[in-house]
Amino acid sequence: MDSKGQFSEHAVTEALFDALPDVVFFIKDAVGRYVRVNQTLADRCAGGDKAKLIGKRPAEVFPAALAASYARQDETVLKTGKRVDHQLELHIYPGGKAGWCLTTKHPLCDTSGRITGVTGISRDLNAPSDKASGFAELATALKLMQTRYTESLRIEDIAKRAGLSVYQFEQRVQRLFQMSPLQLLHKLRLDEATRLLRETDMSLADIAIETGWCDQSAFTRHFNRYTGMAPGKFRSIRA
Repeated sequence: MDSKGQFSEHAVTEALFDALPDVVFFIKDAVGRYVRVNQTLADRCAGGDKAKLIGKRPAEVFPAALAASYARQDETVLKTGKRVDHQLELHIYPGGKAGWCLTTKHPLCDTSGRITGVTGISRDLNAPSDKASGFAELATALKLMQTRYTESLRIEDIAKRAGLSVYQFEQRVQRLFQMSPLQLLHKLRLDEATRLLRETDMSLADIAIETGWCDQSAFTRHFNRYTGMAPGKFRSIRA
């Protein structure tokens, strides 16, 4: 089946996202080429013509620096199956104006579990660059959390690395994610832990260390608090 047929079942999803002018939606194939886009992305990058984007990679659509970042994200999802969740990043809007968005990307798999593509959305924060003081610093802090959540990170150190006070960092994270920085850090760790519980036979102790908890007891306590069940119970009911 060709890529067009393979992703045809997503036509309804595309149509729904066409109605959201502040959300970009896309599906890409296994080599990072667009196979479906919503009208918002077409309006911003192709003069409203979706067909002009189909078959193209980010490097053919966006400025080089942004395209390289988007392509690296796609490659990570396609190679590892790991999601990109709520990545704060810059986008370019019509007229060349820059603004901030939150991007989420998930792998698409066939019935055998083979990764066949990536789908994602980018939600505008309605904060153009001339009014978005502090978002660049926040992006730095979030990237640190998203790439080093397995380490013993302190919120104070993360904020300092980004040139923000703890108060500034907490307020911006709360506004974007409706949770505290510590809750967000826990979420990053638990997202990876649930993946390992589903996809591997690693011991709970090893998963705890792998995902940044000091020991299995702390991992189990937090997992139960956020999910309502123990890690072992979650693993026993995995599909």
